[in-house]
Amino acid sequence: MNRPTGADRQPGADRRIAVRTAIVAAVVGIAFGFLLTASGLGDYYTIHNGLLLRDPYMYLMIGSAMATAFVGLLVLRRARGTWLGGRLTLPRNRVQRRHFYGGAVFGVGFGLGATCPGMTVAMVATGGLYGLVVLVGLLFGLWLRGRVEQRSTPATPEPTRRRLAETAARDA
Repeated sequence: MNRPTGADRQPGADRRIAVRTAIVAAVVGIAFGFLLTASGLGDYYTIHNGLLLRDPYMYLMIGSAMATAFVGLLVLRRARGTWLGGRLTLPRNRVQRRHFYGGAVFGVGFGLGATCPGMTVAMVATGGLYGLVVLVGLLFGLWLRGRVEQRSTPATPEPTRRRLAETAARDA
């Protein structure tokens, strides 16, 4: 399912796609947030007990999420497109040293804070002050990383520009 481009597009098609994308994103976000909090994964003690290996619940939830994602990706590959009309393209990037560093930082933060970004938002949404503290730290860390990256690299690295151009040409 390829999206029409240029002269093939009907007037207003980009706007309709943007509105459809926003609606789907909102519905998925609401469902994800509801299910995340309903499952108990927004509770500090659920995560804490899982990390201490006292309760397998968290790992069973992660396993079921991975199985669901696997089935969803198979369905999308066979459909050759998404509901929003775009092709399914999965990035195939080489593993780099920075990925290991990022994973280690995430793991340490997850272990010390007993929460990850999605669970942090769930904690805040259900009135958890602890989640708010973690969220402020998370946002500060993201801001800080952005500042460091801006100073150390050009605006758009050449491999990224090349990948963007290849993706645009392929989707055209």
